[in-house]
Amino acid sequence: MHPRPLPSWYLYTADATSVRLLTNDGAPSPELSTEPARTLAKLTAAVHTAACRLGEHELRHLELVIALQRWHR
Repeated sequence: MHPRPLPSWYLYTADATSVRLLTNDGAPSPELSTEPARTLAKLTAAVHTAACRLGEHELRHLELVIALQRWHR
């Protein structure tokens, strides 16, 4: 099993400015000002917390779930 990525690796770029999605303890960043960015941070925190318990097969299915959301639009 590989170590989890650091919370500082998760960035959100808007208007040519990058902000962190997670705080150092892995919680959603309070700096985010829009509802879509806050929702993304909440999802990122959940994935960051749980993904270390998933294998490669499950992570690929997680990618598929996200891809299906794009297709749905």
